[in-house]
Amino acid sequence: MATTGAGLGNPKGMTRRRAETRRRVMAAAYDVFTELGIRDAPVELICDRAGFTRGAFYSNFASKEELFLAIYEVRMKERAERLRVAVDEATRAAEPGSPGTVDRVLQEAGILFMESLAADETWYLLNAEFRAQAMRQSELREPAAAAEGRFHDALGDILQNLLGRLDLRLTVDPRSAVVTIVALYETMLERAILDDLPDKADSRYLTDVLPRLFTALIAPGR
Repeated sequence: MATTGAGLGNPKGMTRRRAETRRRVMAAAYDVFTELGIRDAPVELICDRAGFTRGAFYSNFASKEELFLAIYEVRMKERAERLRVAVDEATRAAEPGSPGTVDRVLQEAGILFMESLAADETWYLLNAEFRAQAMRQSELREPAAAAEGRFHDALGDILQNLLGRLDLRLTVDPRSAVVTIVALYETMLERAILDDLPDKADSRYLTDVLPRLFTALIAPGR
């Protein structure tokens, strides 16, 4: 599978026309993947929805898996930017050292970021399907791990910036902290889906457990 080290969402040196073709194919693919899953989504249907031929598909993506990774890159960049904005909003009026500031800011940042867990359900299911494929197919592991790693690094930068503004620091390396936090987030989504909760955004994990986890991973800055 041909992949680019810099990410698949927006390869360098791409013409405007080809970028638009990729954008339309990716948008159509997301809809089809949502309806049928990645494995069962026919390339022909994706092309039909996008208004292109199979030739246009394969001139941009070597496979459905490469296409999904391109979608992943774009969506994760958007998510990281939303979190960055949420952190800025939550810390703008924060007073480092004041009682309850850390818990309040962490709760606000989390709530601002989690637009709606109900909306996240589809994306989580697609990720879970792709991750299972990547674990079974050795050729998918490296590009999948690299894409996920870039997202985690972006989250790590945001987390360190948040803590720096609160005069705090991580007690573990940023990647380990992010992997732990993301694992809790995904577990929360999985439980909400399996338990068929009517309001998946109303969760004690978000308002109680997540801030406590943050607290266990931080210490006063120095």
